[in-house]
Amino acid sequence: MNSALTLPGMCWPLHATVGNIAVTTSTMSGHFRAGAGCDGLVLCDLLPAGKFRNGAVRHWCRTHQCYWGTKADLADFAASQQMRCKQHASPMGYMLYPDVLDVSDYHAITLDYLDDGTLRLQAKANNGGTLLVRDVSALAIDSRSLPGLFHPSIVQINITPPAALAYVAALRSGVALGCIDCPRCAHPHLDLGDFALSPHRRHLCGHCGYDAVHGVAACVSTPLQRLRDHALRKPGHIKHWF
Repeated sequence: MNSALTLPGMCWPLHATVGNIAVTTSTMSGHFRAGAGCDGLVLCDLLPAGKFRNGAVRHWCRTHQCYWGTKADLADFAASQQMRCKQHASPMGYMLYPDVLDVSDYHAITLDYLDDGTLRLQAKANNGGTLLVRDVSALAIDSRSLPGLFHPSIVQINITPPAALAYVAALRSGVALGCIDCPRCAHPHLDLGDFALSPHRRHLCGHCGYDAVHGVAACVSTPLQRLRDHALRKPGHIKHWF
């Protein structure tokens, strides 16, 4: 296989109940056949994550959203001399060179979720009022233009297809929504799949793997709700958010 490429982009597991869309870099490394697809092979991003219940050291893979450190993982490491999680060869959804919205450059921003899963973005540029219109499957929000909303290490919020789908499903079902920050890394938690329809107090951090993130009350957690709360406080700036 050719060497991995490091390019601006975002990726997401195809089947997961937790995710990491509040990212500290706008790039990713892996093997990609096109500008977007569901067949990307993205390199693991492993970091120490405490220990398993049996005392064995474990790591968390931010890319594939799973732990590393089982006997099978150690055997694979001994054979391959590569530290990689059990999902390292699993195809992932991805988009290269996604649209990145700096909300400080626009006003009258609207973001809608269409029936086919498309995100429709409309906004007027502050300089001249030029209308920006985009229909995209995924969108990045430059969080540096929203100081104080997220941890300073976060450079963008990636609105991936699974994150958008889960959020809209939660909104339409009327479940309690919130945005719970991890007490260890301060990154916001993201619920996906069935977890996005069932409020709960205990959460697993998709950024650092801490598995005892407790909310004050049961809720479905997503950074998209914090962005929506911000939009509701700034109706002249952001007219509609989902």
